[in-house]
Amino acid sequence: MVGRHCGCLLLIYLVSLALVVEADEQPTDQVCELLFEGYIARQVKINTDTIRAAEHIVAERGRGTGFWKIVLAKLKANDPANEIGCVRVLGKMLATDASEREAIRRQKETGEISAHIPHVYLGPEVVAELIERGKKADRFRIDHYTVALARARAPEARDFFTSILNEMKPDPVEEGVKSTVRGPYHMDTTRFHAAVGLAHLGDPLGVEWLIENCEFGQGTVSNAKPLYVPLFAGTDLNACCLAALQELYDKRDLTSKSAWEAWWKTADKERLANHVVHLTD
Repeated sequence: MVGRHCGCLLLIYLVSLALVVEADEQPTDQVCELLFEGYIARQVKINTDTIRAAEHIVAERGRGTGFWKIVLAKLKANDPANEIGCVRVLGKMLATDASEREAIRRQKETGEISAHIPHVYLGPEVVAELIERGKKADRFRIDHYTVALARARAPEARDFFTSILNEMKPDPVEEGVKSTVRGPYHMDTTRFHAAVGLAHLGDPLGVEWLIENCEFGQGTVSNAKPLYVPLFAGTDLNACCLAALQELYDKRDLTSKSAWEAWWKTADKERLANHVVHLTD
Protein backbone atom coordinates (compact mmCIF):
# COMPACT_ATOMS: atom_id res chain seq x y z
CA MET A 1 0.00 0.00 0.00
CA VAL A 2 2.83 2.40 0.88
CA GLY A 3 4.51 1.60 -2.43
CA ARG A 4 1.34 2.48 -4.34
CA HIS A 5 0.95 5.85 -2.67
CA CYS A 6 4.62 6.63 -3.19
CA GLY A 7 4.20 5.78 -6.87
CA CYS A 8 1.26 8.18 -7.17
CA LEU A 9 3.12 10.96 -5.36
CA LEU A 10 6.15 10.48 -7.59
CA LEU A 11 3.97 10.56 -10.70
CA ILE A 12 2.28 13.79 -9.60
CA TYR A 13 5.64 15.32 -8.68
CA LEU A 14 7.22 14.52 -12.04
CA VAL A 15 4.25 15.89 -13.96
CA SER A 16 4.31 19.04 -11.83
CA LEU A 17 7.93 19.57 -12.83
CA ALA A 18 7.01 19.07 -16.46
CA LEU A 19 4.27 21.67 -16.21
CA VAL A 20 6.72 24.18 -14.73
CA VAL A 21 9.17 23.58 -17.58
CA GLU A 22 6.40 24.13 -20.10
CA ALA A 23 5.28 27.41 -18.55
CA ASP A 24 7.56 29.44 -20.81
CA GLU A 25 7.25 27.22 -23.85
CA GLN A 26 4.69 26.73 -26.56
CA PRO A 27 1.60 25.00 -25.09
CA THR A 28 1.68 21.29 -25.86
CA ASP A 29 -0.17 18.12 -25.02
CA GLN A 30 2.97 16.03 -24.75
CA VAL A 31 2.48 15.48 -21.01
CA CYS A 32 -1.08 14.24 -21.54
CA GLU A 33 0.03 11.99 -24.38
CA LEU A 34 2.83 10.44 -22.33
CA LEU A 35 0.59 9.85 -19.34
CA PHE A 36 -2.23 8.44 -21.44
CA GLU A 37 -0.05 6.04 -23.40
CA GLY A 38 2.11 5.12 -20.43
CA TYR A 39 -0.49 4.60 -17.72
CA ILE A 40 -4.03 4.57 -19.12
CA ALA A 41 -3.92 2.75 -22.46
CA ARG A 42 -1.32 0.11 -21.60
CA GLN A 43 -2.22 -3.56 -21.19
CA VAL A 44 0.53 -4.26 -18.65
CA LYS A 45 -0.04 -4.50 -14.92
CA ILE A 46 0.09 -1.06 -13.26
CA ASN A 47 -1.28 -0.44 -9.79
CA THR A 48 -4.70 1.19 -9.71
CA ASP A 49 -3.65 4.23 -7.68
CA THR A 50 -1.11 5.22 -10.34
CA ILE A 51 -3.63 4.80 -13.15
CA ARG A 52 -6.19 6.93 -11.29
CA ALA A 53 -3.57 9.62 -10.69
CA ALA A 54 -2.73 9.66 -14.40
CA GLU A 55 -6.42 9.86 -15.33
CA HIS A 56 -6.92 12.78 -12.98
CA ILE A 57 -3.99 14.75 -14.39
CA VAL A 58 -4.96 14.09 -18.02
CA ALA A 59 -8.58 15.09 -17.30
CA GLU A 60 -7.60 18.27 -15.47
CA ARG A 61 -4.94 19.37 -17.93
CA GLY A 62 -6.34 18.03 -21.19
CA ARG A 63 -9.77 19.62 -20.81
CA GLY A 64 -8.39 23.10 -21.43
CA THR A 65 -5.54 22.27 -23.81
CA GLY A 66 -7.74 20.48 -26.30
CA PHE A 67 -6.42 17.00 -25.54
CA TRP A 68 -10.05 15.94 -25.05
CA LYS A 69 -10.31 15.86 -28.86
CA ILE A 70 -7.47 13.36 -29.02
CA VAL A 71 -9.07 11.21 -26.33
CA LEU A 72 -12.36 11.27 -28.22
CA ALA A 73 -10.54 10.25 -31.42
CA LYS A 74 -8.85 7.40 -29.56
CA LEU A 75 -12.26 6.23 -28.33
CA LYS A 76 -13.66 6.31 -31.86
CA ALA A 77 -10.73 4.18 -33.02
CA ASN A 78 -12.43 1.23 -31.28
CA ASP A 79 -9.37 -0.12 -29.50
CA PRO A 80 -10.61 -2.32 -26.62
CA ALA A 81 -7.32 -1.73 -24.79
CA ASN A 82 -8.04 1.93 -24.13
CA GLU A 83 -11.85 2.16 -24.46
CA ILE A 84 -12.57 2.25 -20.73
CA GLY A 85 -9.66 4.60 -20.08
CA CYS A 86 -10.99 7.03 -22.70
CA VAL A 87 -14.50 6.88 -21.24
CA ARG A 88 -13.25 7.48 -17.70
CA VAL A 89 -11.09 10.47 -18.70
CA LEU A 90 -13.85 12.04 -20.80
CA GLY A 91 -16.32 11.54 -17.94
CA LYS A 92 -14.06 13.41 -15.52
CA MET A 93 -13.60 16.21 -18.05
CA LEU A 94 -17.36 16.43 -18.49
CA ALA A 95 -17.83 16.59 -14.72
CA THR A 96 -15.62 19.68 -14.54
CA ASP A 97 -17.41 21.21 -17.53
CA ALA A 98 -20.73 20.62 -15.76
CA SER A 99 -19.49 22.49 -12.68
CA GLU A 100 -18.21 25.32 -14.86
CA ARG A 101 -21.53 25.49 -16.69
CA GLU A 102 -23.34 25.73 -13.36
CA ALA A 103 -20.98 28.53 -12.26
CA ILE A 104 -21.74 30.46 -15.45
CA ARG A 105 -25.47 30.05 -14.90
CA ARG A 106 -25.16 31.16 -11.28
CA GLN A 107 -23.18 34.25 -12.25
CA LYS A 108 -25.81 35.23 -14.80
CA GLU A 109 -28.66 34.76 -12.34
CA THR A 110 -27.07 36.40 -9.29
CA GLY A 111 -24.53 38.74 -10.81
CA GLU A 112 -21.93 37.43 -8.38
CA ILE A 113 -18.30 38.05 -9.28
CA SER A 114 -15.62 35.43 -8.75
CA ALA A 115 -11.85 35.45 -9.17
CA HIS A 116 -12.26 32.24 -11.15
CA ILE A 117 -13.52 32.66 -14.69
CA PRO A 118 -15.44 29.49 -15.63
CA HIS A 119 -14.93 27.89 -19.03
CA VAL A 120 -16.70 25.02 -20.81
CA TYR A 121 -14.38 23.29 -23.26
CA LEU A 122 -15.81 19.98 -24.47
CA GLY A 123 -18.16 20.01 -27.42
CA PRO A 124 -21.61 18.34 -27.52
CA GLU A 125 -20.18 15.57 -29.68
CA VAL A 126 -18.57 14.01 -26.62
CA VAL A 127 -21.85 13.30 -24.81
CA ALA A 128 -23.45 12.17 -28.07
CA GLU A 129 -20.64 9.67 -28.68
CA LEU A 130 -20.80 8.31 -25.14
CA ILE A 131 -24.55 7.79 -25.41
CA GLU A 132 -24.37 5.99 -28.73
CA ARG A 133 -21.52 3.76 -27.65
CA GLY A 134 -23.14 3.14 -24.29
CA LYS A 135 -26.27 1.81 -25.98
CA LYS A 136 -24.17 -0.83 -27.75
CA ALA A 137 -21.85 -1.71 -24.85
CA ASP A 138 -22.05 -5.07 -23.09
CA ARG A 139 -23.40 -5.31 -19.54
CA PHE A 140 -19.93 -4.92 -18.05
CA ARG A 141 -18.67 -1.96 -20.07
CA ILE A 142 -21.94 -0.02 -20.04
CA ASP A 143 -21.43 0.90 -16.40
CA HIS A 144 -18.37 2.98 -17.31
CA TYR A 145 -20.44 4.91 -19.86
CA THR A 146 -23.21 5.39 -17.31
CA VAL A 147 -20.77 6.78 -14.74
CA ALA A 148 -19.30 9.20 -17.28
CA LEU A 149 -22.73 10.46 -18.32
CA ALA A 150 -23.92 10.75 -14.71
CA ARG A 151 -20.88 12.93 -14.03
CA ALA A 152 -21.68 15.01 -17.12
CA ARG A 153 -25.18 15.95 -15.90
CA ALA A 154 -26.25 16.26 -19.53
CA PRO A 155 -30.01 16.35 -20.27
CA GLU A 156 -29.32 14.53 -23.54
CA ALA A 157 -28.58 11.37 -21.52
CA ARG A 158 -32.02 11.25 -19.88
CA ASP A 159 -33.43 8.61 -22.25
CA PHE A 160 -30.27 6.53 -21.89
CA PHE A 161 -30.60 6.49 -18.09
CA THR A 162 -34.33 5.82 -18.26
CA SER A 163 -33.89 2.82 -20.55
CA ILE A 164 -31.49 1.27 -18.02
CA LEU A 165 -33.86 1.65 -15.08
CA ASN A 166 -36.90 0.53 -17.03
CA GLU A 167 -35.32 -2.70 -18.20
CA MET A 168 -36.74 -5.43 -15.98
CA LYS A 169 -34.65 -8.04 -14.21
CA PRO A 170 -35.56 -11.57 -15.30
CA ASP A 171 -37.52 -13.63 -12.79
CA PRO A 172 -35.70 -16.60 -11.25
CA VAL A 173 -36.28 -19.81 -13.16
CA GLU A 174 -36.84 -23.22 -11.70
CA GLU A 175 -34.01 -25.71 -11.85
CA GLY A 176 -34.00 -27.53 -15.16
CA VAL A 177 -36.30 -25.00 -16.83
CA LYS A 178 -34.81 -22.92 -19.63
CA SER A 179 -35.24 -19.17 -19.24
CA THR A 180 -37.25 -17.37 -21.92
CA VAL A 181 -35.80 -13.96 -21.05
CA ARG A 182 -33.89 -12.49 -23.97
CA GLY A 183 -30.72 -10.48 -23.58
CA PRO A 184 -28.73 -9.53 -20.47
CA TYR A 185 -30.19 -7.24 -17.85
CA HIS A 186 -28.24 -4.41 -16.31
CA MET A 187 -26.25 -4.92 -13.15
CA ASP A 188 -27.21 -3.16 -9.93
CA THR A 189 -24.17 -0.88 -10.16
CA THR A 190 -25.25 0.33 -13.62
CA ARG A 191 -28.80 0.91 -12.45
CA PHE A 192 -27.49 2.85 -9.45
CA HIS A 193 -25.41 5.14 -11.66
CA ALA A 194 -28.35 5.63 -14.02
CA ALA A 195 -30.52 6.60 -11.04
CA VAL A 196 -27.90 9.14 -9.93
CA GLY A 197 -27.76 10.48 -13.49
CA LEU A 198 -31.53 11.00 -13.53
CA ALA A 199 -31.52 12.51 -10.05
CA HIS A 200 -28.92 15.03 -11.23
CA LEU A 201 -31.42 16.05 -13.90
CA GLY A 202 -34.25 16.37 -11.38
CA ASP A 203 -36.05 13.31 -12.73
CA PRO A 204 -38.34 11.62 -10.13
CA LEU A 205 -37.61 8.16 -11.57
CA GLY A 206 -34.02 8.32 -10.38
CA VAL A 207 -34.95 9.63 -6.93
CA GLU A 208 -37.59 6.96 -6.43
CA TRP A 209 -35.15 4.20 -7.38
CA LEU A 210 -32.59 5.49 -4.87
CA ILE A 211 -35.23 5.63 -2.12
CA GLU A 212 -36.49 2.14 -2.95
CA ASN A 213 -33.00 0.70 -2.54
CA CYS A 214 -31.61 2.87 0.28
CA GLU A 215 -32.24 0.41 3.09
CA PHE A 216 -32.80 -3.13 1.91
CA GLY A 217 -31.26 -2.96 -1.56
CA GLN A 218 -29.08 -5.94 -2.38
CA GLY A 219 -25.97 -5.80 -4.53
CA THR A 220 -22.85 -3.70 -4.76
CA VAL A 221 -21.64 -0.59 -6.56
CA SER A 222 -18.40 -0.69 -8.53
CA ASN A 223 -16.26 1.70 -10.60
CA ALA A 224 -17.48 4.83 -8.79
CA LYS A 225 -19.37 5.34 -5.54
CA PRO A 226 -20.58 8.41 -3.59
CA LEU A 227 -17.87 10.25 -1.71
CA TYR A 228 -19.59 10.07 1.67
CA VAL A 229 -20.31 6.35 1.90
CA PRO A 230 -19.11 5.20 5.36
CA LEU A 231 -15.95 3.11 5.23
CA PHE A 232 -17.62 0.21 7.05
CA ALA A 233 -20.35 0.07 4.38
CA GLY A 234 -17.87 -0.48 1.57
CA THR A 235 -19.67 -0.76 -1.76
CA ASP A 236 -23.06 -1.96 -0.50
CA LEU A 237 -25.86 -0.77 -2.77
CA ASN A 238 -28.15 0.40 0.04
CA ALA A 239 -25.37 2.45 1.66
CA CYS A 240 -24.51 4.05 -1.69
CA CYS A 241 -28.17 4.92 -2.34
CA LEU A 242 -28.51 6.50 1.10
CA ALA A 243 -25.28 8.48 0.71
CA ALA A 244 -26.38 9.68 -2.73
CA LEU A 245 -29.74 10.90 -1.43
CA GLN A 246 -28.16 12.66 1.55
CA GLU A 247 -25.67 14.47 -0.68
CA LEU A 248 -28.23 15.34 -3.35
CA TYR A 249 -30.58 17.07 -0.95
CA ASP A 250 -28.26 17.87 1.98
CA LYS A 251 -30.42 15.94 4.42
CA ARG A 252 -27.98 13.95 6.56
CA ASP A 253 -30.62 13.43 9.23
CA LEU A 254 -32.72 11.18 6.99
CA THR A 255 -31.22 7.74 7.53
CA SER A 256 -34.01 5.26 6.75
CA LYS A 257 -36.21 4.35 3.83
CA SER A 258 -39.36 5.35 5.74
CA ALA A 259 -37.89 8.77 6.46
CA TRP A 260 -37.07 9.32 2.81
CA GLU A 261 -40.51 8.11 1.72
CA ALA A 262 -42.11 10.61 4.10
CA TRP A 263 -39.90 13.40 2.72
CA TRP A 264 -40.74 12.38 -0.84
CA LYS A 265 -44.47 12.79 -0.25
CA THR A 266 -44.04 16.50 0.47
CA ALA A 267 -41.05 17.24 -1.79
CA ASP A 268 -41.41 19.78 -4.58
CA LYS A 269 -41.19 17.47 -7.59
CA GLU A 270 -40.65 20.45 -9.90
CA ARG A 271 -37.42 21.44 -8.16
CA LEU A 272 -35.59 18.24 -7.36
CA ALA A 273 -32.10 18.91 -8.69
CA ASN A 274 -30.10 20.40 -5.84
CA HIS A 275 -26.57 19.29 -5.03
CA VAL A 276 -24.33 16.90 -6.94
CA VAL A 277 -23.34 13.37 -6.00
CA HIS A 278 -19.54 13.32 -6.13
CA LEU A 279 -18.66 9.93 -7.56
CA THR A 280 -15.21 8.80 -6.50
CA ASP A 281 -13.09 5.99 -7.94
